[in-house]
Amino acid sequence: RRRIFGLLDLNLRGSGLFGGMKLDQRLREHLDGARFEDLPKPFVAVASEIRTGHEIWLSSGSLVTAMRASYALPGVFEPVACNGRVLVDGALVNPVPVSVCRAYEQPLVVAVNLHYDLFGRAAVIKHSAGELLVESDAPRPGHPNPQPHQTRLGITGVMVEAFNIIQDRISRARLAGDPPDMSLQPKLSHIGLTEFHRADEAITLGYQATKAQISELTRLQSVLV
Repeated sequence: RRRIFGLLDLNLRGSGLFGGMKLDQRLREHLDGARFEDLPKPFVAVASEIRTGHEIWLSSGSLVTAMRASYALPGVFEPVACNGRVLVDGALVNPVPVSVCRAYEQPLVVAVNLHYDLFGRAAVIKHSAGELLVESDAPRPGHPNPQPHQTRLGITGVMVEAFNIIQDRISRARLAGDPPDMSLQPKLSHIGLTEFHRADEAITLGYQATKAQISELTRLQSVLV
């Protein structure tokens, strides 16, 4: 965890809590100037144009610039300037970009929905105002009941939780309108959006979710590919 936080450069005067330059440097060290054109298979990074709300598909040029734009969580990481546009996290408009794969005419589209168990299925819950706290103490699925001192969130926590709600609602709407051939739904609600040090755990859960669907995936490949 300490090593991860060492990559986050605090930037109180900018348009994001973290400048992102340390992560940029680390990515450049590992990717060594790689470009989309160098990749063995097609790859598209999705970003959002903060001034217009347009969904931007990045499929050529610097891989590091595209990756930074696609994970630039508004308010947390600085937006990325690219060809006259100001880009932020693509999940703001398209968290599960099935439409991108369809546009590139892929015969089999497998979506990975990371927000499946973040919140309950009910979109509306009736509640009496007299029973409310400043922040709700209702637990999310997979989360234990919080103690009273845990109901308060910091600024970053509020931004992240708000972004999670947006992603959850948009994901449901986009997947309903443009469903994939298969959807993998690893249960990750207990791992926070900024808990990068738990990457190995998240990868293991993703592997397990995929393994559980491997027979269906094989069947779809034989039919569609």
